[in-house]
Amino acid sequence: MVDLLELRRIDADELALSFKKASLEGKGTPQEVSDRREASLHALFAKYFPFPFRVAKGQINDSQGVRSNSIDCLVISPHHPYTINENNLYSFIFAEGVDFAIELKPDLSKKGELFRTLEQIKSVKKLTRKSHTSFWFNSLNTTQKEVISKIPAFIFSNTSYSNIQTLVNKITSYYIKNKISRLNQFDAIVINNTGILFNYRKGYYFSLEYMVPTLKEGLIFANYANDTLAQFLFWLNDLPSLYDSMGLPMIRFYISPNINGLKPFPKSNKELIKFT
Repeated sequence: MVDLLELRRIDADELALSFKKASLEGKGTPQEVSDRREASLHALFAKYFPFPFRVAKGQINDSQGVRSNSIDCLVISPHHPYTINENNLYSFIFAEGVDFAIELKPDLSKKGELFRTLEQIKSVKKLTRKSHTSFWFNSLNTTQKEVISKIPAFIFSNTSYSNIQTLVNKITSYYIKNKISRLNQFDAIVINNTGILFNYRKGYYFSLEYMVPTLKEGLIFANYANDTLAQFLFWLNDLPSLYDSMGLPMIRFYISPNINGLKPFPKSNKELIKFT
């Protein structure tokens, strides 16, 4: 287990370096920098969600005609139709075929970038996944079914404000000002080599509520330091599958969830839940 965690720490460091390298190699051409960073993120997730999963970028469509903005990193289910065009890109991405979505923003300490990212996530959350064949789906309550019908959506960053409370304050004020409902908010923000900011609510995708029954709704930070990437990979493998599968993902036998020291933000959370 120790060796596996050490390898994930190296992956995290290499990803951070690749972002810096992209900034130098694509200097002066923002789109080139963005493309290089996305390629690094795609390569990382392709290692842990290999074929028949696919990693893509693009807009997602649901059966009600709603379309998301273009999202940086989508992990596509093996059940998704092979709608690949001659340019090796998806010509159409079905909401029911997206296991999760990640928007990449290397620096969340820039207010404008942070707010644009929150809007990107909202565009994903407005989609509705209709089909769900897992045998346990009918045993869920109404709130859980509503949450499962939405695509899990995350933000991945290399840096943020040094004080996480500052990040929480800006997120909370933005959501309240723009009246963005809890269902249309991000599920977690991952800050590489720092930690994960969970947006915990009833019916949450991850099993936090079973591990910590006393947990209250709202933004909760876990200081995972250089094990952040490893923990994120565990939680991604904890997501409920759209389709029935045999057994647990094997990575869950090698990485255990760390639920120690979860830090809530009572004052901010009270306002967030009250107004959104």
